[in-house]
Amino acid sequence: MNYRPIMILLIEDDPNHARALEAMLERVKDFDYVLVHCYKLYDGIKELKSTEFDVVLLDLRLPDSEGISTFRSVHDYVPEIPIVILTALINEEIALQTLQEGAQEYLFKGEFDGQDLSTAMMHSIARVKYLSSLN
Repeated sequence: MNYRPIMILLIEDDPNHARALEAMLERVKDFDYVLVHCYKLYDGIKELKSTEFDVVLLDLRLPDSEGISTFRSVHDYVPEIPIVILTALINEEIALQTLQEGAQEYLFKGEFDGQDLSTAMMHSIARVKYLSSLN
């Protein structure tokens, strides 16, 4: 089996949040990754067309999309890639709806650290691989 780092697509419009996420992940031991950052949904979907990612970290409030439609746009395009929602939007209804529609995790910004985030991503990747093996 060939080893390669975890390929992460971060779709997040706030550069401060993006830097904070990367700083968190840098502190996690034995977590090798490549992070590609896009500021808009359109750019993220364009990136998904050209690069093979293992997981998508997705903010629900972007300059060109907001709310559950942001999730649906990405999930409809790449249903086989796990999506971890990272948002400041504390809305249990939207959280449950995205999870019911296929999001793997829904994390509130400021309520997790790098270890929590890396674990959420690894579990999401493993869960999606397992579910696809059942088909």
